[in-house]
Amino acid sequence: MSRATLTRRLFALHSWLGLLTGGLLLVVSLSGVVLLFEPELDHALNPRLLQVTAPPGARSSLDRVLAEARRHFPHPAYLRLRRIPTVPTDAVEVSVDQPDHTWTLAYFDPYTGQYLGQRYAREHLFGWLLGVHYSLLAGKGGELTVALLGMALLLSVLTGAVVYRKHLLPVLLLRPKLSWKNWRAASSGLHRVVGVWALLFNLLMGASGLWMLRYTFLPATYAAAPEKPSVAQPLVAVSLDTLARRAARAVPGFKLQGLALPRTAADTVVKALGRLADRPLYGNFSQTVELSARTGQVLKAADVRQAGVGEQAELVALTLHFGQFGGVLSKLLWTVGGLSPALLSLTGFVLWQRRRRTPQRRLTRA
Repeated sequence: MSRATLTRRLFALHSWLGLLTGGLLLVVSLSGVVLLFEPELDHALNPRLLQVTAPPGARSSLDRVLAEARRHFPHPAYLRLRRIPTVPTDAVEVSVDQPDHTWTLAYFDPYTGQYLGQRYAREHLFGWLLGVHYSLLAGKGGELTVALLGMALLLSVLTGAVVYRKHLLPVLLLRPKLSWKNWRAASSGLHRVVGVWALLFNLLMGASGLWMLRYTFLPATYAAAPEKPSVAQPLVAVSLDTLARRAARAVPGFKLQGLALPRTAADTVVKALGRLADRPLYGNFSQTVELSARTGQVLKAADVRQAGVGEQAELVALTLHFGQFGGVLSKLLWTVGGLSPALLSLTGFVLWQRRRRTPQRRLTRA
């Protein structure tokens, strides 16, 4: 096969990938852009639920929060401390799994234990957007669809890199000038420029998204899960505040973000989940410390900084996928990158329409 023939076939594949997936990629990318600003927007929209006043000299207590949460959600509801504040004015978020499989998020004042309110995890704005981004609100089939979109995005980027290979260096050196004399010329120039500058970003988004959803390609994912009987969640014999302090001492730089409590009497481990102060690119839940629910002894505290290159690279890739590693500037850059699939789909469709009409015009003139 000649190089010219290969390029034509790759161009055809590139075009059809864009046409077939452009609409869904638009939905996934736009929902991801909004989710970039979830912490800021959620706090602005729900201050009474998510923010508290830190009294001078007052000390927060996870034990107080758990006791009040258990009073509001008695057995057999399963509780875990999903988000523990990293700033003094944030509420504690408690995840509540009800016997009817309703997933509720409840909020408590870490200083007084006061119940602040609750919302359904999948039905509030950002929970709904996460469902759109992750599964198109279509369950396991939707998750598989999004995984295939990630694969299509990877193929589209790679085929585009081959097809437009002669434009890569000139675009990066800012040599081409965009022509705005008509919408066709503008679309062609924008498609090349945006595609080149967003190439690495879209490779990262496609690969990391596909990796997170790799389980959707396994038959076991779609097997019916056995019904689990509702049982009373066992008490943790050791103070949660004590467990938090021991977890912090177990790994240098460990910052607690959440506590996964035992679910049944057979479970004897409390998992402290958190981040590392000197590794922001590893993510908020990159480090785990396991402690005994009966004695409080640290059972396992493998430092992820000592993990293999592959595991650390995966943590970084997933953190970069969600864009939750920096301040406003990094989120704005991620916003621009996140909008690139939408712009590429739109300009690609315009170019496809132009090429489809050109042969028709030639036949008419003949």
